[in-house]
Amino acid sequence: MNLIIKNIKALTSLLFLPILAVPNIGYTDQNNPYNPKPQWITIHNSNYYDGESDDLVTAGIGFTPLSSMIQKFKFADPANPTTQELRRSKLNRFIDTKTGEGQLFGFKQQNLSPLFDGKIAGTEILATIKDGNVGVLLQIPVDFDKKKPCIVAIPASNYDGLYNAKDMQIRGLWGLKHNCAVVYNDKGLGNGIYDISNQQGFTIDGKIAKDNLLFNPEIRNRENFIQNHPNRYAVKQLHSKQNPEHNWGKYVLQSIEFALYEINDRFSAKNARNFNSYNTLILIYGSEDGASAALKAGELDKSGLINGIVAVNPQIQPNPDIASLIIQDSASIRSFQYNSIPDYATVAALYIPCAIPAIEPNKSDNYVPYASKYLYSQNRCDALKKANLLTTGTPEEALRKLQYYGWNSGIEIQLPYFYYNESIAFPYQYISSYGRYDVTENMCDYSVASTQQEPLYNFGEVMPLKEVNFAEIWSLSNGHLPIWTDKNVTAIDIVANQDLVSPRREWYSSSETKNQVDYGTKGAICLREKITEKRVNDGLKQVQATGNLNKTKTFIVHGQNNVKQLINHTSRPYVALNSAVEGKESQLRYIEVENASYLDGKSPFDNTLLAIDYYGEDAIEWLWANLNNNTTLPESQVVHTKPRGGSIGQAPQATIENLVPIAQKPDSNNLIVIENRKISLPK
Repeated sequence: MNLIIKNIKALTSLLFLPILAVPNIGYTDQNNPYNPKPQWITIHNSNYYDGESDDLVTAGIGFTPLSSMIQKFKFADPANPTTQELRRSKLNRFIDTKTGEGQLFGFKQQNLSPLFDGKIAGTEILATIKDGNVGVLLQIPVDFDKKKPCIVAIPASNYDGLYNAKDMQIRGLWGLKHNCAVVYNDKGLGNGIYDISNQQGFTIDGKIAKDNLLFNPEIRNRENFIQNHPNRYAVKQLHSKQNPEHNWGKYVLQSIEFALYEINDRFSAKNARNFNSYNTLILIYGSEDGASAALKAGELDKSGLINGIVAVNPQIQPNPDIASLIIQDSASIRSFQYNSIPDYATVAALYIPCAIPAIEPNKSDNYVPYASKYLYSQNRCDALKKANLLTTGTPEEALRKLQYYGWNSGIEIQLPYFYYNESIAFPYQYISSYGRYDVTENMCDYSVASTQQEPLYNFGEVMPLKEVNFAEIWSLSNGHLPIWTDKNVTAIDIVANQDLVSPRREWYSSSETKNQVDYGTKGAICLREKITEKRVNDGLKQVQATGNLNKTKTFIVHGQNNVKQLINHTSRPYVALNSAVEGKESQLRYIEVENASYLDGKSPFDNTLLAIDYYGEDAIEWLWANLNNNTTLPESQVVHTKPRGGSIGQAPQATIENLVPIAQKPDSNNLIVIENRKISLPK
């Protein structure tokens, strides 16, 4: 129906129509008035991949090798890797088919053959949006459907750049398989890591350079800073002073406009513009921070450009001044005060290291993954008691603090793994961005540094890069800290400058007693205090969501066991906010999935958690069927799933009995009722 309406509008329009109502957009190509090039875009290169030696999805590796074993990859010259080597390294992701990927979603093994191993041929165009130096990557498959054109826009997941393997091999793959063009954007973050001492960083395609970088900070008194803080780095998200999240929706819309420009440039007849927002199906498909960007684009789109949105585990921050959240379940009706990411992330950073010994293990395994790594939990508890942040100073008391914020019994077991991999960087990145902190401010006496890389006797001291070259960091990084060289060793991480012995990773730092590790308690307390500062709150207010999706057909899919994007602080209040703003005109469907988190169902949670990406793909298939065939969309619901079971690392193959599909007409016992700020959950 949306496409019919678009075509009617197209017939009544002029030959040229502005594609978007986005601020500060203009055109420079006066030689082609029918398809002018946006003046805000810089196109860097265009490459064609034949689908054999190289391709759009696996960089020539193919699905079978990726799903057979972890591929070892080495650069011919680690100090000077080629662009193609870097790209291939980024897309070298082990695909565990036991999670259901390759069977029920993503690549489908049954569709592969010796002649086709999932490699898709097509053209890839790399560009940047000048304002914010935002990376954009457009992929046009060779079988792009010019008769039924479509575009899938994918804002980068988490804090990563353009070549995020899961984005390309799950979300992007879905678009390419449906003969759509796929356009990615890095949300103004990218792998913008800058080596301060050597005055070098990365270009948009991952090469080391001195100029034309993703991020090149101005550093006053550079020599003095380097002398006092050697081996330090600036990171775009933390130190750009731009608060790029404020413009995420705009970047998504601009990436779509760029895609339309390129498609017309390649396929329109001379002096014509055959593809526009009225006859091209346009979808946005994002996960985590990318899902938040997708929703922000829906809020910004006042012209009906977007046909549909799928947002998986959105790290969204609803504006608490517009509406409150009322949750009704079988036990009670309660009003819930939701909190910002800086708020609940600093609570996590404070109390998780102390709470670990109190977490109950999974009954089938009698084991809490990663808990054995926390050798100094009581030191953190003692430090929190000394700071009057705990009364008794016990792990049980710290765990109760976390439970109050929403880390309930269903997700506690993920906390040791979550903190080990996210650590202090989780709150730090948001607070630093919202407060627009300069790298030289060393907020809370933290900085970003290269750290000790020997696996044995590692205490995280600041040291020059040794095991890897700076040139390899671009391919190792997924956009946030720490940057790991293997599962136990980091190359670059946030360090505590005021450690009582010497600057080192906060994981190993002592802030109360010399050589007594307390995981940098003073820094965690400082970050907690920062959330009340005006500069941080001003930045936070800039990014808070309005909940007005302009009646766009939207799926929000969220794992109930999500330890990172806490459901009571993100999706539930956003859905309630949308109901308050749009009322009965809302086109939002809300899907909660049991036994799913932000993790993908791999060890050490293969027997307890399922891959949420199955449900993102299920949701966008429903949108596709609705927009192309007028199929009725499913109602909001809880999907009751079945964990794979077994022991850690040996869970059986995921099947349709585990990954239960979204039901078009869910049983009344599974229905979620949303009405005027109130969410009624089934039993």
